[in-house]
Amino acid sequence: MKRQIIFLALAATLSLYLTAPVQAAQDAEPPALRLNTPSGLPVPRFVSLKAEKTFCRTGPSFAHPVRITFMRKGLPVMVVAETNDHWRKVRDLEGDECWTHKSKLSGVKTALVLNDRLPLHKRPDDDAPVIAHLGRGLIARIEASHDGWLRISAKGVKGWAAQSAFWGAHPGTSNIAPQN
Repeated sequence: MKRQIIFLALAATLSLYLTAPVQAAQDAEPPALRLNTPSGLPVPRFVSLKAEKTFCRTGPSFAHPVRITFMRKGLPVMVVAETNDHWRKVRDLEGDECWTHKSKLSGVKTALVLNDRLPLHKRPDDDAPVIAHLGRGLIARIEASHDGWLRISAKGVKGWAAQSAFWGAHPGTSNIAPQN
């Protein structure tokens, strides 16, 4: 019960930041999968932010001005382009795009909960027992996926939830080995 309260309190705080543009970004199709990239990794792909504070710029160099400052470690972002000199163009939940250096990104697979009171199940099945409810805005670590479900861990709880209820693990994007 205490864990459920923590998740719901976080949801109440963060729900103010997740508004109509989020739905548009969630419904947007990711770019076509490309494998001929400078890193050799597929694009688009999801990565997460390494630091609590990450500067994202208008172009692929430190000389470009900062456009967005992300303030959440572990936040998933989609890599949509990359350069030969280690810059990644990323897209956030709201569809904004900017450039950050690959050293600021992590291959740890995370996903952001989009729904209020998202049920976390014991098994990947709607009829499986619910072990907790996750709040909107919670960042969860992706441990596995199976047939439209994600096995995630967050705040010491592990379980399964529908993949469609998250930003950071969409069909048509790569969720392969930890790279950035």
